[in-house]
Amino acid sequence: MIKNALSVMPTRQIVYIVPIIVILVMSFYYGDMYAKCAGNKQFRASLNELLAVTSASGQFRLTDATDFGWDRVRVVTDFKPEASASECPFNWNWTRGERDSLISSGLLTVLIFVRRGAIVNYVELRHDEVAFYGADASLSPQAAVFSIGANHDHSGGVRLTLNNPE
Repeated sequence: MIKNALSVMPTRQIVYIVPIIVILVMSFYYGDMYAKCAGNKQFRASLNELLAVTSASGQFRLTDATDFGWDRVRVVTDFKPEASASECPFNWNWTRGERDSLISSGLLTVLIFVRRGAIVNYVELRHDEVAFYGADASLSPQAAVFSIGANHDHSGGVRLTLNNPE
């Protein structure tokens, strides 16, 4: 029955229609994933740039690095997920094997931003680039203010120490 239906269809139209359908399905499936992964990578780069131009003896407000609303942030250092995530394929966020290497060496830091009890953003950072200290609890935007210093454990990195723990 299917064979008869396909034999009636002109071959030329199928050659054009099938790739278009495949592209539409792939962009629908991967579109949100790409935006999330590329956004995570962009946030990491923007944060590093912002910290590089901020005075080494100054203060850093986490709200200055975000372009979305949030009312709590949780900083998780030495993040070790229970399962390997394949959410960001094609090196959209990390290069091949980089995330696994960071996890195994204890250098993956996660920022979880929450608004009204729902996660609005989840960002992964390299601890050797940006190290958070003293931010062991969930923080409000007003409390997420850090002193900037050099990360003596990892040369070239920045150490952010929480000013006023809640």
